[in-house]
Amino acid sequence: MGLKTLLISLIFLITACTSENVDDLPLKLAGVNYLVICLLLSPAKIIFLKKNHLTINVSFTDSGKQNLDDLRAGKVDFALMSSTPFILDKLANAGNELSDNEPVILGNLLHSTQVNQILTTQGRDIQTVNDLKGGKVGLAKGTNSEYLWWLYSVFYQVTPGSVEIIDLPVSELGEALQNGEVDAIVVWQPWTNQFMQQYDGQLKQVEGSHVYSAKWLLVTTREMVRDNPYYCQQILKAYAQAINLIQTDTEKEMLIYSEHANKDQYADTNYQPGLHQLNLNWALIAELHQGIQWAKLHHFPGSDQPTDVTSWFAPEPMQTIKPFLVKIPTVSSTETLP
Repeated sequence: MGLKTLLISLIFLITACTSENVDDLPLKLAGVNYLVICLLLSPAKIIFLKKNHLTINVSFTDSGKQNLDDLRAGKVDFALMSSTPFILDKLANAGNELSDNEPVILGNLLHSTQVNQILTTQGRDIQTVNDLKGGKVGLAKGTNSEYLWWLYSVFYQVTPGSVEIIDLPVSELGEALQNGEVDAIVVWQPWTNQFMQQYDGQLKQVEGSHVYSAKWLLVTTREMVRDNPYYCQQILKAYAQAINLIQTDTEKEMLIYSEHANKDQYADTNYQPGLHQLNLNWALIAELHQGIQWAKLHHFPGSDQPTDVTSWFAPEPMQTIKPFLVKIPTVSSTETLP
């Protein structure tokens, strides 16, 4: 079962109970091309999720960083992203954050060691990250790839400066690798399989991707949580139901996926399974703290300031619908911090 399956499940589930009388203006959700738990079957102009008077218009981008930029700019109401762009944004804006526009985490949707990979060419004698010492690695800075490379280098004890990092848009990484501009690239799905198919038989995966378990966050603004808690609750409900559908009837969901695969620009991509699970827990807090530590070591803007990651969550919507999934310290609106 691949990542794409959760999307198909959600569509199957929601369209079965569609309401044609939706008076509310469509909300906007920014997803990413490879993380298809973003409420849309085709990246065309499909609008769906008319459940309980809720309509969502979903757009696709290439990265969570772009989604967060769109959320900040007011172009979307909800956005999916990995933890890295969220952490860097929160640190950089800590001193001048406008409360209404502040991005906050509604929930974590996915755990997977299969999303991110390091690729190199077959002709190079590169088996592990250690073999990249003295070489060049291409990645898109400001995305999860930059953080991921740091984790790899720590795990494999690659000293800073022994590898030159080349900052490139993710869409250009495959060509840079093939042309010899870099010795390896750090990418994510579906780019991994897209490049593998594009340069058929010429690329290989470098050992080590298992050291990182990716998490994907559903993020909105503080204003949306305050003024429209119902919308936040309904989106979380939809994800929870889709995840449950996948976990209880995998064979059926794969059949639905196969029936629609020819409509998908990534139909030939062999997606690997991840653990789809909706929650707010201590594992996510640990992930955020580790990301902050990385930011401090690399002197990212705002990383020298005190940080309270618990203030980055908006647990109220999930507490309302599924309180047992919230396992982080929270403060109610009637309480004050000591």
